[in-house]
Amino acid sequence: MNLSSILLFLIGKMDGQRTLNAGLHLLRGKKSGQTLQDVEYFNVKPFFGILPKLEEGTYVEAADKLMSTGLIVQDDKFVRLTDEGKDKMEGLPEFHFKGWDYRGREVIFFKRLSLLVQTLSYMRAGESSFTPIQREREIQLFVRRLLEGQPITNPVFAKQIGDELKLALLQSGMSDIQKTIFACRLTGRTETAKTWDQLATDLSASTEALRLLFIESLHRLLPVIEGNDDFHFLNKIAYDIKVHSYLTDSAMHTKRLFDQGHSLENIAAIRKLKMSTIEDHVIEMAMNDNRFPVTHFVSEEQIQAVISKSEEMGTKRLKLLKNEFDALSYFELRLIMTACKEVNN
Repeated sequence: MNLSSILLFLIGKMDGQRTLNAGLHLLRGKKSGQTLQDVEYFNVKPFFGILPKLEEGTYVEAADKLMSTGLIVQDDKFVRLTDEGKDKMEGLPEFHFKGWDYRGREVIFFKRLSLLVQTLSYMRAGESSFTPIQREREIQLFVRRLLEGQPITNPVFAKQIGDELKLALLQSGMSDIQKTIFACRLTGRTETAKTWDQLATDLSASTEALRLLFIESLHRLLPVIEGNDDFHFLNKIAYDIKVHSYLTDSAMHTKRLFDQGHSLENIAAIRKLKMSTIEDHVIEMAMNDNRFPVTHFVSEEQIQAVISKSEEMGTKRLKLLKNEFDALSYFELRLIMTACKEVNN
C-alpha cells in the first residue's frame, strides 16, 4: 500500500469527472461543499481525511508516478485511468479505511493508549517519574483522569488491559506487518517506540507506506472496540474518537433553523451568509439523512428524469447535466445527485 495506489483507486472512482486536486482535498478532509459532495457522489467516504497533513508536493509526486507509468492521463483539466490503470486498479488489495468516521482522530486514540502503556510500565516498576512519550497537555490530562482510582501498580490491572488489547488486535483482522508497526510504536520502561525511519529500515518499506498501514490498522481496531463489553477499558480510551455528527458545525446551525421551518432565504439572512453557503449546508444535510425531504425542493418527476439522464450519459458532471435540464438550478441538480445516490449507483 502506498499513496500512489490509493490515488489510483480514487481516480478510478471519480471516473474522469474531477480534476487531480479533488483527490488531494479528499485525503486532507477538506470540508468544502465540493469535496463533501464528491465523497457522496463517488462513494469514497472511507478515504476522507485519512491524511490531514498531506503535503501538496508529496501528492503531486505520487500523481506524477502514475502518469509516468501510463496508469493515468489528464484530459483538459480532468484526470482518468488508462486501460492499464483500470487493470492495475482491479488488482489492488482491499482497503479498510474508515476516514469518514474518524477524520484523523484515530491518532488521538493511539496517543492516549501509548501514554497509558508507558505509564503502567513505569508505575509497575515503582518509578513515578519519567518523560512522557506524549507531550500534549490534553492527552496527559485524559490519561491522568482515566487512571484516577485505578490500581495502577497492580500487575493484574496491567494484564487486564494487555489482554483486552491482544484480543482486540486479534479480532481486528490486522495483517502481521500492521501488528508489528502497532507494537513497535508503543513505549515501555525498557523499550522506546521506534521512529518511522527506523521502522522503514527494519521492514524494508517506505515511511509513507508504513504510516498508511498504521492508519488503516487503527481504523480496523476501533470498530472492534467501540461498544463491545469485552473491551471495558479500551472503550474508555476510545471515548469521543468516532465522529458523532457528520455535519460541520456551520451546517448543524443551518439544520436547526431549517428544522424550525425557516426558508433558505431566511436562514441566509439570519446567519448573514451567502445563499451558496446555505445551499452547501443543505447538500450536507441531504448526504447524511436518508429521510431528508428532497421533494421540498424538486419534484419526484424531476428526480427521476435527472437520474435517468445521468445513467444514460454515464456522467455525474453537473455542467453536462445542466445542459440537459436548463430549468433546474445547479443547487437542485447537486441535491438530486447527492440525496439520490443510492438510486444513481
